[in-house]
Amino acid sequence: MPSPPAQSPPQPPRRAPDPGALATRVSARRHGPVVRLRKWFVDRMVAKRNRRAEAILRANAPLWQLMTHYAQGTAVTGASYSDYLTLYEQVRSLGPVEILECGTGISTVVLAQALRENEAAGAPRGRVTSMEDDRDWFAVAGGRLPPELSPFVDLVHSPKVDGFYKCFRGVQYREIPERPYDFVFSDGPDRHSPVNGDKLFNLDFIHVVRRSERPVHGVVDNHYLTFYILQKVFGVEKARYSLSHKLMFVGPVTRRDVRRLRKESFLPDLRLFATTELHLRMVTDD
Repeated sequence: MPSPPAQSPPQPPRRAPDPGALATRVSARRHGPVVRLRKWFVDRMVAKRNRRAEAILRANAPLWQLMTHYAQGTAVTGASYSDYLTLYEQVRSLGPVEILECGTGISTVVLAQALRENEAAGAPRGRVTSMEDDRDWFAVAGGRLPPELSPFVDLVHSPKVDGFYKCFRGVQYREIPERPYDFVFSDGPDRHSPVNGDKLFNLDFIHVVRRSERPVHGVVDNHYLTFYILQKVFGVEKARYSLSHKLMFVGPVTRRDVRRLRKESFLPDLRLFATTELHLRMVTDD
C-alpha cells in the first residue's frame, strides 16, 4: 500500500505588505571609491526624504487609511512613501483631469484620492485610467478598490507587447483608451519582453505625448533604462531626473517636443589619443 504523500510544514501567516517599501537598491561593489561614496550620500538623501514622506502621509488620515486598507491581505509590494507623496502632491498642484497610470497598485488609490480632494475643492472631476497587464492582479485590484474612489478610476486590463520608437525597442500595453491625458505615471508594464525576455524600457509615455497637442506632465518610476530613453527623446531640460526622489519628472511636453533621430553625428566624440565613446544624439524636426 503506498504511503500517504508528505505534507508541507505549515507556513506562518504572511505579513501584510508595507505600503511604503523602498525600491531595490543597486549595488556599487564593482565601482570605485568615488562612485561608492556618491551612492552612500544618495542613499541617505533618499532615506531621509522617505521618512519625511511617511510622516506627511500618516498625518493625512483619510489618505493613509485608504492606502493601508488597500494593501492589507494582498501581495502588492508597493513603491516608496516618497513616490506616493510625490504623486499626491503633483495631482493636487497640477490639477490634471485625465491621468494615465501604467501599473495598478497603491498608487491608484493615491492618485484617485488626490482627484477626489481636487473635486471637493471645486475642480472638475478627474479620472485615473489605470492599466494592468497581469489578469490575476487586475481582478484583485478591482476587488480592493475603495467604493468611494471607484467614480474616479477606470481599471483596464491589457496584455503587454513589444513596441518601437525609432531605434528604441520597448514594452507597452497592447490597448490603451485614447483620451486627452494631461498627466502620466509610468510604472509598468513589467519591462521584460513577452517575445524573448529581454529587459527593455516602458514605451507608453512617448506614444501618449506623440498624440497630444495639449501639455502633458509625467512621473516615471525607478527604471533607469526608461530614464535614459526619455532623456534622448525629450532632452534633459524636459526629462529631469531627481536624485532625492529617484524619479524622473517629464514635462510639460507636447507632440512638438518629441525629438526624432534624423541622422547620426558622431564627429564630436572622435578622439585621436584616447578611447572614443560614441553618444546618441537626437534632433528636433523643423
